[in-house]
Amino acid sequence: MTNKKSIIVISILILMSLGLTPISLSAETPKMSGSLPMEGITIDGVINETEWEDLDWKVPFYLDIDDAGNPPDTDGFNYLYLGEDLSNLYIGLDLSSDKTGGTNGEWVGVWLNTNNRTFSSYSEWGSYFDNGVESLVYDVERDQVWEFLSSGIGGVSSRVNDESEYIATYGTINGNTTHLYNLNGVFFNITSEFVNGYYVSRVEFTVDTLKWFGIFEEIFASNILWIQFQIYTKANISIAEHFLYLAYDDGTVNPNDLDQIRSLSTNASLQMLQFDYGAGNLSANNEMKFVLYANDTSPFMTQIDSLHIVPFYNQTNGMATVTYPYSSINNFDIEWSFGPSFNNVSNHRMYEIRIPKNELEHYDPDESLGLIVGGYGTMSFPNTNYWVFSDKNINIMTQLSSEYLYYNMQGCEEPLIITPPSPAAIPGYQLYLLFSIIGLASILLIRKKYRNRN
Repeated sequence: MTNKKSIIVISILILMSLGLTPISLSAETPKMSGSLPMEGITIDGVINETEWEDLDWKVPFYLDIDDAGNPPDTDGFNYLYLGEDLSNLYIGLDLSSDKTGGTNGEWVGVWLNTNNRTFSSYSEWGSYFDNGVESLVYDVERDQVWEFLSSGIGGVSSRVNDESEYIATYGTINGNTTHLYNLNGVFFNITSEFVNGYYVSRVEFTVDTLKWFGIFEEIFASNILWIQFQIYTKANISIAEHFLYLAYDDGTVNPNDLDQIRSLSTNASLQMLQFDYGAGNLSANNEMKFVLYANDTSPFMTQIDSLHIVPFYNQTNGMATVTYPYSSINNFDIEWSFGPSFNNVSNHRMYEIRIPKNELEHYDPDESLGLIVGGYGTMSFPNTNYWVFSDKNINIMTQLSSEYLYYNMQGCEEPLIITPPSPAAIPGYQLYLLFSIIGLASILLIRKKYRNRN
């Protein structure tokens, strides 16, 4: 009887191995946190605990609010929600302390460090935008992205940046850019050379205005309104001509266009020339081009004691301690509400934000996600006009990577799916089936003979 059972079991296992189709896995194991990708969340500004049940992080944070100056806002715990699916990052803010329903002056900001970047200044921070650093600053009152530039106008003291930005096409130069910075009697000297019966000097300047700003260069340079130009010059002898030619936006110079010519000192007396350089003269790639030209029948030397440049442009529309309220994220969904939630039954402000991951260049789910959130509306810290949740909660210091809070999102993969392939997709399926039938028939015959013997 034992042999009989063994034969039957072995035969059935052989049959199963031959006749049944194998299974395959269509994706990897879900993320290590044990939660599935977020599903079914509706971005309506209402924090629904059921919709957020597959989140990665729910972080309570206590805020000391100016409840005396802005009642009914109160001190208390607020909540940050973080989650993701394959395509999106989700951020929720349940601001139990913000019990003011109006949106007058209200804004909210999210700053992200998506690829573990390290930075400690505005210039370093700005250099990583769309390359591991992202931001979204939203004007809740106007229901739009916060305008980066204001109508206010300001200037920044600037200069010729380095020696690569000028060349002597006639004559020779004795000096460098440091001799152009200050009015101190230390000169930038240009010595003439003999050309076609005259002594001539000609120096071409091509100044890169982008280098004047250090951050958001393209934005500021493209919003230059005019440039104040101030130069102190003289010559070692009296000379016939000494001019400054302004190039057109295509880089060409027309010495016959009187609107593009400024006269400089033609004697040993130091003279100052100041004028406004029109932004229309800047080239398409934001270069400022001009030429210093002089000639005489005798050898000479022209001298520059100071060359001072001040571009005037639209200033940033800063708020609170946010000097650069820049939004690199252009595609997103944001909604807000005012009402009760699971965390607080009294009416208060809530936000929900969805950001497609293709907006987060170099987002690395294996690295910790750095985040700062802040805003105003009218909830704020005492004696300020903002609140912030960051490492120290003192100022909104987005330019310091050390001020970001870091959360391990641990990646996100598709749930496990078992998909049996079609029998037609298995090579030799019909042959396997034939062997299976023969094997089954053989088992039946063996059983019949065994019974007859007994």
